[in-house]
Amino acid sequence: MFENVSYDFYTETLGRSVVPDEDTFNFYADDNKMFVKQLVRDGIVREREENGIDIAVCRMIEIDYQTAQEASGAAAENGGSVASESINGYSYSYDRTAQQEAVKLNAKSVAAKKTDIIKLYNDWNAGVL
Repeated sequence: MFENVSYDFYTETLGRSVVPDEDTFNFYADDNKMFVKQLVRDGIVREREENGIDIAVCRMIEIDYQTAQEASGAAAENGGSVASESINGYSYSYDRTAQQEAVKLNAKSVAAKKTDIIKLYNDWNAGVL
């Protein structure tokens, strides 16, 4: 298990490129491996296709990276995390209410995204979901 959870497998075999480098990939790898390992040990997840667990872990790493980028990108968008500022004695406020509400409505939890990826490549037996 996890023999193919590597940046080379992620980029070359899977053809994915969202995670920019091996160090970033490895930063998220251990937590995802341990999470899936526990699901396998508990009998919730069983590999359905060849390298299904490894593919799922690689894609879960991608989800973690994207989530971190969205969190930091949302703060940097439209003037950064500054909600208001003073320019030459004038106060200027950014109204991000609509943007924040849209993000909330369209957001899917990281756990739900990861579960969907695991189910895509493996059998999931955790009762009724």
